[in-house]
Amino acid sequence: MTDNSAAAVLRAVLELGPVPRSVVARHVGVSPATVTWQSRSLLEAGLLVELPEAVSLSGIGRPYSPLALNSAGNVVIAVHIAAAQTTVAVVDIAGKVLSGNQIPHRSFEPDDILADAGDAIAAVRDAGDGHRVLAVGVAIGGRVDRSAGVVREHSFLRWHDVPVRARLAAATGLPVELDSHARALMHAEQLFGRLRGTSSAVMLFVGNVIDAAFAVHGRVHYGPRSSAGSISRLAGGAEASRDDYSDHALLRRAAAAAIPARTIPELLAAAGTDPAAHELFVQRAAALGRIVAMLVDILDPEAVVIVDRSLPELPAVRESYVETVRGHSVTSSDPDELIAASTFMGQVLETAGAAVALDGLFRAPLDAMERWTADLPV
Repeated sequence: MTDNSAAAVLRAVLELGPVPRSVVARHVGVSPATVTWQSRSLLEAGLLVELPEAVSLSGIGRPYSPLALNSAGNVVIAVHIAAAQTTVAVVDIAGKVLSGNQIPHRSFEPDDILADAGDAIAAVRDAGDGHRVLAVGVAIGGRVDRSAGVVREHSFLRWHDVPVRARLAAATGLPVELDSHARALMHAEQLFGRLRGTSSAVMLFVGNVIDAAFAVHGRVHYGPRSSAGSISRLAGGAEASRDDYSDHALLRRAAAAAIPARTIPELLAAAGTDPAAHELFVQRAAALGRIVAMLVDILDPEAVVIVDRSLPELPAVRESYVETVRGHSVTSSDPDELIAASTFMGQVLETAGAAVALDGLFRAPLDAMERWTADLPV
């Protein structure tokens, strides 16, 4: 219960701050004494700071010292392992991306990818920059066992039972958290994005791996076998390849149609003038829209967030998703209101990695700080 109320206070300051304790108490629905007690713990942990005294705009009442998130002093190192490269970034606890770089894979072997990621993490750790590094958050596609810190299966990289958390913790001396990127992005939207305050939602990630996540009563579902959200076979269907709608599949179709594009950004650029390139994205949206319609009918969510690079770029892609859901969903009367692009387009990978660690921090801040501090080298 103690950490539950501390989490509620920390999230209130994230959402409202800088903010007086009295406003936090009203927002959270706890007594002012509880806010005072929990804010003291969060101040001692270095997660909150107290700003200089202020007075109300009306000039009535005693001066107060607003509480603010200590985002200037605390960061996480965000890692996203994709099909072609690993992204390593520094993100503060308010979700702001401060810096980042990408490391191309020299092979798909986990030893090579994790060694390069470990070196990049260590370089960030050693640079200092005046920040306290709380933890490392690692996001990756496929089937991920968050509790064990293991990638159970990644269809594109051909990984099976890779102990990512243990290897990166040993290489860097930092506490490491691991999760799937679809679930991580759901957490990010709940913390910093359009799903804040939303009880139920569906997340669809469309890239070189196609994954989904869903939340019910504000909690992201994991499942006993860490397979919740694995929809590659569902998307491909019985007659299709399991990655028929992945980015690589789209690029293969582009090559077969003699469209000169070697990357998705190049294909998106071509789609502005080439009807054949444009139609590839629209057709994919129509195919995946049927999956969205099925998820909508099963879960009846308040919102659907789709992470698809073409969605904000090509209006016809959004129209394809919306009209397909409208035509195939029984329960959704207004998919145009239901469906939205990610809040973090352009920084999806960095945000996903950060959210893996920050979800735990905002869910149980005092427990997380105690656990992470214990994991740090002496």
